[in-house]
Amino acid sequence: MINLDSTRTLWVLRGDVTKLFSQLSDIIKQHKGDWITISDQAILSNYVPNIVSISNTKTLLGQEYLHAIFDATQSFNLEAFAMLSGTLVKGSRLILLLPENYNLWADKDSLRWNENAYPIPVPNFINHLQHTISKFNGFKKNNFSECYLTSPDYDEQQHTLKQVLNSDKPIHVITAKRGRGKSALAGQFSHYRHCIVTAPNKKSLTTFFRFAKPDVRFYAPDELIEKGVDDFADYLIIDEAAMIPLPMLKKLLQLVNLDKSRILLTTTVEGYEGTGQGFLLKLLNDKQCDYFHLEKPIRWNGDDQLEYFTDCLVLNGLISAENQRINNTKPIDYSIVARHDLSSLKEIFYLLKTAHYQTTLVDLRRLLDATNLTIWQAKQSHNLIGAAITVKEGDLPDDLIEEIWKGNRRPKGNMVAQSLVAHAGVKQAAKLKSVRINRIAVIASYRRQNIATQLIQHTYEAAKKQHQDFLSVSFAYSRENYQFWSSVGFVLVHVGSRLEASSGTYSVMAIKPINQNGINLVNVLSKKLQRNMMWLKEIIALPFDEMLIADTDQQLTKQDIMELYGFCYFHRAFEATYASLCRLQQFNDKQNNRVKLSVLGALLKNKNQGNAIIQQFQLTGRKALLETIKQEVKQWLNSNNEVIYEK
Repeated sequence: MINLDSTRTLWVLRGDVTKLFSQLSDIIKQHKGDWITISDQAILSNYVPNIVSISNTKTLLGQEYLHAIFDATQSFNLEAFAMLSGTLVKGSRLILLLPENYNLWADKDSLRWNENAYPIPVPNFINHLQHTISKFNGFKKNNFSECYLTSPDYDEQQHTLKQVLNSDKPIHVITAKRGRGKSALAGQFSHYRHCIVTAPNKKSLTTFFRFAKPDVRFYAPDELIEKGVDDFADYLIIDEAAMIPLPMLKKLLQLVNLDKSRILLTTTVEGYEGTGQGFLLKLLNDKQCDYFHLEKPIRWNGDDQLEYFTDCLVLNGLISAENQRINNTKPIDYSIVARHDLSSLKEIFYLLKTAHYQTTLVDLRRLLDATNLTIWQAKQSHNLIGAAITVKEGDLPDDLIEEIWKGNRRPKGNMVAQSLVAHAGVKQAAKLKSVRINRIAVIASYRRQNIATQLIQHTYEAAKKQHQDFLSVSFAYSRENYQFWSSVGFVLVHVGSRLEASSGTYSVMAIKPINQNGINLVNVLSKKLQRNMMWLKEIIALPFDEMLIADTDQQLTKQDIMELYGFCYFHRAFEATYASLCRLQQFNDKQNNRVKLSVLGALLKNKNQGNAIIQQFQLTGRKALLETIKQEVKQWLNSNNEVIYEK
């Protein structure tokens, strides 16, 4: 029968924090092990040997430990819990510390995902946690007397290794849940091919190097990109690929001449680390790949208690919404989801997880308990087929808006409203009241049937009744995304200047006005973007000419002068002031002004590529470069005192 020491177990301790901590010393003495502890409480160092802060939990990935403690008395970070669970070997105990009265508990983790300056109660998550603990207890009682635990299945791993070695595709992708031996397999692969390896950090390759050929060289991703190696090995192995930002992953793939060399990627795509689903949905959708999946665990035995609990808690393993092929002619109902309706919220999370490359466990916490959210669903015959999440924004006080414009403040929440002030420079965007569409998704078999359009229309009508001024949306640019939002009445008003790590493309913002205030705002923002586009398209790789009609009037205006003051004397970003700086340089050249903008001119001529300019003018770095430009512009403003900045 089953040997309880061969499985991993969860111990849940609730009570007064001081008393809980004092119990740990006795437990640690009784059970020898690593006792890795995830906590942000310094007091724990008096009781446990190895403390890692919650924010540093990712550094544990790729390693193995015996026994651990997860301190959730102040904060329950789901990603950190899942990561810690995945590092524990068979026979481990994981102690989960919970507060004595968590029904009234304000979770400090909510500061990450709730648009509020203070921790909030999380009743829906607590209900979900309690339900998961009760299921876990039932699993222990009902199944242990009947089941035998299987030994680690190295046969599956060796069979997969042979398949990878025999593949003729240029890119091989190995995916699995944690503990299945992805890194070990990649290490074994290096004995058959000449390989180099990269990963988010070398520490995460502990398991890889335990199995790898001794002479395999490691390069950090940025080092590899900077090095620009021409003479690659036969294979570039990229371990823990989903933890590397997509723009960097794209560059790594572009480095490899696939006619001469190949790539082996290993990754977990459970949505609690890095780019999650985006790794498969975005990066590899147009590549020639062979996919391999490891199912059976190596790090622990089958029917593992802790894996069962963790899967239930983070909603792994649900039936994919992509496979729900419901074909009937019954009407579709659109409604707002009650926030206590846990079954619907879980179903919506999984729909988002299968449809969106950015969906992580933060979204689950947000769905369950975040304030200021409205969740819409589309159902047919009681089956979920679509969902949308909206957030109220705007109506900010004037003094706060001014501080946001200056770059002094970026308070939580109001993502689009704040960005349109801080980056587009239009203060009215945060003064008006708006509703931002945060997420929208429809299952595959119902797409292109106007369901997303109807969800948007319902949010529009509800916002209109609430006297909101406009709807807003921020999305990763693609031609398809842009055409969809344009087709439902949204007008492009802002373009991000940097590639997003999660999507590998630029973020853009669009607005659908509801009343005259919204119409006026759209006119101001779109006109400003049309005026800036001739400069922005030099540094942002988007098809501006397909999206906008350029404004040829490039005179230096009072608005430009104001933004230059904000850049020089406050903290407005260089990118937010870029077009105004370009017009300043153009104006100064035409006037043959006695104030020379030498460094600014050199940087703009070099399309904002700063490294060469830093070397040319012997500056110490990017910060010194920007400070030098600010001094040049200040001198110009002082010498051309036509417009005085009004506070």
